[in-house]
Amino acid sequence: MNTNKIFAQVFNFFRHWKVKENRVTLIEKLDTGGCGSLFSIKEECERRGLPLSFHVIRHSDYDVSIRNLPGLVRLFTYKAYMMATSSHIFVNDNFMPMAYMHMAPETTVVQLWHGMGSFKKFGGSSETDPGLLKELEAVNKNVTHILASSVNIKGNYAEAFCVPESKILTIGCPQADVYFKENDVEGKRQELERKYPNLKGKKLVLYAPTFRDDENRDRELLQHFDFEQFEKTLGDEYCLGVRLHPQIQSCAVPDSVINLTSYGNVRELLQMTDLLIADYSSIAVEYSLLGRPIILYAFDKEWYLEHDRGFYFDYEETAPGPIVETMEELLDCIQEKKWDIAKVKAFAKLHNDYFDADSSKRIVDYYWGQ
Repeated sequence: MNTNKIFAQVFNFFRHWKVKENRVTLIEKLDTGGCGSLFSIKEECERRGLPLSFHVIRHSDYDVSIRNLPGLVRLFTYKAYMMATSSHIFVNDNFMPMAYMHMAPETTVVQLWHGMGSFKKFGGSSETDPGLLKELEAVNKNVTHILASSVNIKGNYAEAFCVPESKILTIGCPQADVYFKENDVEGKRQELERKYPNLKGKKLVLYAPTFRDDENRDRELLQHFDFEQFEKTLGDEYCLGVRLHPQIQSCAVPDSVINLTSYGNVRELLQMTDLLIADYSSIAVEYSLLGRPIILYAFDKEWYLEHDRGFYFDYEETAPGPIVETMEELLDCIQEKKWDIAKVKAFAKLHNDYFDADSSKRIVDYYWGQ
């Protein structure tokens, strides 16, 4: 049973109904816990008092289970109708039913994407399955605009989404606005310390590795990180937290480590983080906006470059900090503070054109002209 085609068939039935100018659908294909670009745009519209009606298709709506049967019925009826009659549709990931949909000419579809910049390759840049590529092309024929965070990455996004560059719009990334606003970081930090008392009085180091396209490598991912040695060497000054990428399904975080994978608001978490240990993830692009230390722990760099997705820009030349391949190098790098903030700032400028809190405003101005 192809649920994408079924949803599209229902949508296409309702597509002949009149589009409502004030109706907007937000499709949270990637679960963000109700934050990110989708909801930043909604908040800006509400702040201005625009007469818009928002309808959300959430990640949880797709839960195929007896428990969620009422939700599935609502998704395939009421929510499909609301989407089909919306004047604007915003999505944060590829919404595959759109490959089989017939959009009304009055409807504007905007792909916000959930990751900033273009660090590792994705979508049409890395997909090798001809069937999936064809489906991806069909999806994005229905997309009016795809938002990118910089003119430097327009070509990369055009390739990734299988569209001409004319569809790529570079007027900012709404989810980045939060980094340039006044936020109660201290209050959130205190909440985190109450939950994890061993964090009190220490700097938070966040290890946030991305997934591999090889499930076995995902499963073994944390075996390459010596948590005991980290604590022994750096535990007086630093406290380590781990946040796994949502696509890592088969890797268990040790009980002795603070597991922040389920922390709902990743931007809140990054603002509390003093040092980021990444590898190939676009989380480094967001974190670079804060101008704080980044270390890339790339223990499988050669394999990743040769067998996995690869990168849009030269990995070593544009890295936002030192690249280390062993735990010994990683611990020494932190102990001796060998990071390079100049590289962090250069990395941020490569992937971002705007360093302000106004991206949501620019987007609302663009689509609603107020």
